[in-house]
Amino acid sequence: MRLGTTTTTTTTTRSLLLCLFTRDLDAFGESATAGIAVRDAGGVKGLGAFALRSFAEGETVGDYEGEILSRREADARYYGGPATWRDRIWKSTHASHTGNYLFEVEPDVVVDAEDATKANWCRYINHSNEPNLRVKSLPEAYGGRPRVWFVALRTISVGEELCFDYGDRYWREDELPS
Repeated sequence: MRLGTTTTTTTTTRSLLLCLFTRDLDAFGESATAGIAVRDAGGVKGLGAFALRSFAEGETVGDYEGEILSRREADARYYGGPATWRDRIWKSTHASHTGNYLFEVEPDVVVDAEDATKANWCRYINHSNEPNLRVKSLPEAYGGRPRVWFVALRTISVGEELCFDYGDRYWREDELPS
């Protein structure tokens, strides 16, 4: 009986993780192309991105992908701002509304990686006060779209969690990291 429960739990956990994983990750939460794996990062972090290969200092590690929104759209989705009918439809068809995956490129350009089907593995890069990545962004890059990408600050070894400093604007006052 216990074996069946374990199998069911493992299957349920694997199914849940597959729903959370982005299109560029395989069933094990890995991207051979990117050289990363998404794993439990422990503590309050949840899932995190870990290096499956080493990355050299200055190497581009990945691009942050998601929907491109205006500030008004982001506010309507996540912060109770005035909503259009399209915003209300989006909210009704998406189970998660955390706003934790927003990257502000400039005041009216936001990349939203909340929806895992429109994002990539970079949504799993966590915060650290001692980051191994820095983030760069351009409001207009290829094809007129904004670009957000991560560059290694130093050599990153296999098995290290990939992290960057989210900056003070990310945190609510009661959450500021020490």
